[in-house]
Amino acid sequence: SNACTSSSSSRVVESSDPSSRRVLGALALVDDGETDWKLLVVDADDEATPPWRDVDDVPTSRVDEVRQWFRLYKTAEGKGENSYAFDGRAVDAAHALGVARLTHAHWRAFIDDLSPCDFKGVACWAPRDAAATSRSPDEL
Repeated sequence: SNACTSSSSSRVVESSDPSSRRVLGALALVDDGETDWKLLVVDADDEATPPWRDVDDVPTSRVDEVRQWFRLYKTAEGKGENSYAFDGRAVDAAHALGVARLTHAHWRAFIDDLSPCDFKGVACWAPRDAAATSRSPDEL
């Protein structure tokens, strides 16, 4: 998932910036058939940030702008428009935080090597040996 930060100040906030974020909601973008959650957040450390607490507090036009941007951003690369789950409706802060926690737990398990992964008996992340690389895709 990615975070889309909204702030009334001109300060650019990078996703790796350690400032505090307040999650307001999320959009469930469908990208190449997979859900790609886009968290809607504000910079809680910025004094100019509106006191929004949930996506319902955000002006509809602001959410529409974000939704439209994510729908079209890949068309510049010659790809089609993205679509959304939930008919494009933004989910509330509680739902978005649940998604973020679950996604983080999956990431943490992967980083801690607790997520087994194999494809037809071949480990997904293990270096491939010469025998494996010489097999045809049908043999894998």
